[in-house]
Amino acid sequence: MRAAIYTRISKDQTGEGLGVQRQLDACLALADRLGWAVVTRYDDNDLSAYNGKTRPGFEALLDGMKRGEFDAVICWHTDRLYRSLKDLVRLLEVAVGIDIRTVCGGDLDLSTPTGRMLATILGGVAVQESEHKGERQREANEQRAAAGRWHTANRPFGYTMSGEALEPEASAVRQAAADVLAGKSIRRVAMEWNEAGLRSTLAGRERKSKDGTVVKVVDGRWNAPRVRQLLLRPRYAGLRVYRGKVVGKGDWEPLIDEDTHRGLVAFLSDPSRAPRTKFERKYQGAGVYRCGKCGGPMRTGKPKGGRRTYLCREYSHVVRQGESLDRYVEMLVLDRLSRPDVHLVLAGGDRLDLPTLHARREALQARLDEAAGMFAKREIDGAQLRRITNDLRTEVAGVDKVLADAARVSPVTGLISESTDRDEVQQRWEALSPDLRGKVIDELMTVTVQPAPRGTNGFHPEHISVEWK
Repeated sequence: MRAAIYTRISKDQTGEGLGVQRQLDACLALADRLGWAVVTRYDDNDLSAYNGKTRPGFEALLDGMKRGEFDAVICWHTDRLYRSLKDLVRLLEVAVGIDIRTVCGGDLDLSTPTGRMLATILGGVAVQESEHKGERQREANEQRAAAGRWHTANRPFGYTMSGEALEPEASAVRQAAADVLAGKSIRRVAMEWNEAGLRSTLAGRERKSKDGTVVKVVDGRWNAPRVRQLLLRPRYAGLRVYRGKVVGKGDWEPLIDEDTHRGLVAFLSDPSRAPRTKFERKYQGAGVYRCGKCGGPMRTGKPKGGRRTYLCREYSHVVRQGESLDRYVEMLVLDRLSRPDVHLVLAGGDRLDLPTLHARREALQARLDEAAGMFAKREIDGAQLRRITNDLRTEVAGVDKVLADAARVSPVTGLISESTDRDEVQQRWEALSPDLRGKVIDELMTVTVQPAPRGTNGFHPEHISVEWK
């Protein structure tokens, strides 16, 4: 008799298919005892029969039955073959005359009413077992989440599978969070990670089509959306998430503090950033230096005679040699940041009472939870709940905005945090991207390029006005 073998395993943690191999060995042994010739085999590795996903091997098995390619099917148990009544109905439609044998579940004769009844009962039992198992799993997940226990199906960037910080990835996450809050673009962070050889934990994973064909192998290179998604994850602030909501603090080492996380969420979710997300200046003065005639921003011009220029963006009122102007402004910046009183630059404004702000936010969240409870008890109606929720969420957003502004780091801070020695400040300045240099200049001063008298050649500092902020 011509026989087909079907094997399936729900979870293959190692990706080596060992569970499927064990089933295959047992099925081959049964076929040998029965004296049947195995003409084909089908398998579904790491696929559940109950989660609704297409099982390519099962679909191919049904097609083979329709075409009469074999007379019998051997599997480990009926719950390997079908575990939903929907799959059983499809099997009954095409398995007429097919002898089904299992290694540890006996024979299944679908050609008789008794056999079909038994198959239906076994299918119902399998459905109940799957649902009960899922219920127990959900309860266990809820308990782990409430306790703040580490949980992950795949290794997250920056951590080991067991939740320990992993270098150099962990340091890269910390630095990226600080850099973005200091003004560095996410696109720049992605470029730097790629240049450093850092890859996402998906590198090497296979992307498969519905029929199981490998269509792509993930290279793991970073881009701006992937870095943004990573920086928004509460996990890195040591916060436990369950079903998309933060439920408390986790029991692992955070890579960034909660204030930094809130700052990143508010900053990266700010709609006003959208028009500027793709702009990153290539030269420090682009959009920063001002025209002395109309007050508008200046842009970089095409090199003339090999020299880059800055010119008025709208009307070309003034034009200056780019390198000379940048060197002059750089000298002013380094002189200012090397002075003993430089920390006064960052001393503007009153210090925020962060503990009070956090307490305010927790109180607002508690009122939101209270309103939800009142609605559940029918003490308020839907319209009242919406009104209360909208008002409270507006207040929460306001507090988050203040906390985000507090978490945001001045681009000047990194230049003077360790020392104000001119040589050291200059080294840190030269390590900055042109985009960050422009942000430092914009925070420290307003640089205005005045029109020069006719016949003036070369660069003249007296035609540059600087107003310190």
